[in-house]
Amino acid sequence: MVSRKVILGGALPFDAQRAQQLASLANTFASSIILQDSRGTFNGKSLLGILSLGKLSGREMTLMAEGRDELQAAQAMAAALEADGVGVPS
Repeated sequence: MVSRKVILGGALPFDAQRAQQLASLANTFASSIILQDSRGTFNGKSLLGILSLGKLSGREMTLMAEGRDELQAAQAMAAALEADGVGVPS
């Protein structure tokens, strides 16, 4: 399992387009992708899970990826989550 802190970039809450881009990116990986903060955990592959991030009081989260491509998944998702929302990698 790979775990790292990320600071969410861009405007919160994420708009539907950005949330869809993030969920689509997460679904390109075989690994499970989980985002966690003090309120609980969110499925990084779920559009609803990504949209739920908009209700956060803070921007810092823990990103966890587990599976055969966990390192690549964690790197790509961290970059996308920390981006300002313009041109989110896909």
